[in-house]
Amino acid sequence: MAPDSSDRIRRYDLVTPMRPCRDELLNGFERILSSGQYILGPEVHALEREMAAACAAADAVGVDSGSSALLAALELTGVGPGTEVVTTPYTFVATVEAVIRLGATPVFVDIRPHDLNIDPSLIETAITSRTRAIIPVHIFGTPCDMDPILAAARRHGLDVVEDMAQSFGSFYRGKPCGSFGRLASLSFYPTKNLPAMGDAGMVMCRDAADAAELRRLRGHEAIRVRGRLVSGWNFRIDELQSMVIRVRLARFADEQRDRDRVAAIYNELIPADHRLPDPETTAGARVTHHQYWVRTSRRDELQKHLAAHGVETGIYYDPPIHRHPLAEYCRAATSLAQAERAGAQVLTLPIHPALPEASARRAGALVRDFLLTEPAAVPTRPGG
Repeated sequence: MAPDSSDRIRRYDLVTPMRPCRDELLNGFERILSSGQYILGPEVHALEREMAAACAAADAVGVDSGSSALLAALELTGVGPGTEVVTTPYTFVATVEAVIRLGATPVFVDIRPHDLNIDPSLIETAITSRTRAIIPVHIFGTPCDMDPILAAARRHGLDVVEDMAQSFGSFYRGKPCGSFGRLASLSFYPTKNLPAMGDAGMVMCRDAADAAELRRLRGHEAIRVRGRLVSGWNFRIDELQSMVIRVRLARFADEQRDRDRVAAIYNELIPADHRLPDPETTAGARVTHHQYWVRTSRRDELQKHLAAHGVETGIYYDPPIHRHPLAEYCRAATSLAQAERAGAQVLTLPIHPALPEASARRAGALVRDFLLTEPAAVPTRPGG
């Protein structure tokens, strides 16, 4: 018998966290409506200041989507025809779409099995005379190992552009994601930990001069990058989305505690060898769990088992991008066996601020009982 709809555990709940914000949002809508300033007004400027402070950046520039944020950031580094960008194939397709749309070639290296992030030890094998930038993707809210990535970039004179679409609020060695690369791209898509009510994004800038150039591009001005003229375009963020994001930003810490509570329940129930290892808090790490993942060689069976008990799940990224149609524009610099294994094995569980503790315990127990019959899927630490 199919589970009753009241017993379903959904992957997302975009409505419940909005309810406490209702009056503040409606007041904000009325304020903006009455102002007549709907583009690049005080809400945008305030959001940019607040986000720069939250990410320890010199400045931040609001744009219309996370995809635009990544495209503009890469364009500012000089990525263009004939250049290459080193990144991971285990990511949302927007990461490589931005590279391809600029006429450059994404070059893939494999991931680490214990955290699903790009393997820093492989990056230098992919660097050529055409390489212009490295894109580390903090997948599912887990920060990449940034020290060796930044060291490789320095040795070869490359820019680092963080793809932090899933990692606002995550920390590496006590510093927030978005503070490491020359630039970082952020998405406020409604399912993100810090959401808008539509599409919106932001570029975090380590140098205020970069922010000034991005604002020119955002407003249809042309700029020169490495001697090449770059055309501006319209990718502005609007006042309404900025206001919504600011309202949610004020509640982010509370909502993140709710996510942490769910993750702690899952960590208690699910065998460590089948999930992300607990972060090493002594090293200043913080994981925001944009997604909570488990992995098993019987992933499809587990998904069907959970569905039969009313638990919604998700699959990421199967296949990885080197098996995607866009692979025609890409190059693999290493074996991508770990990315392929992750694509075939990873399943994500419900995790959001409105998830009741009882639902998290029920979902976690179902996963635990299923996995007890299977050997470990992945080492808990490098070399494990």
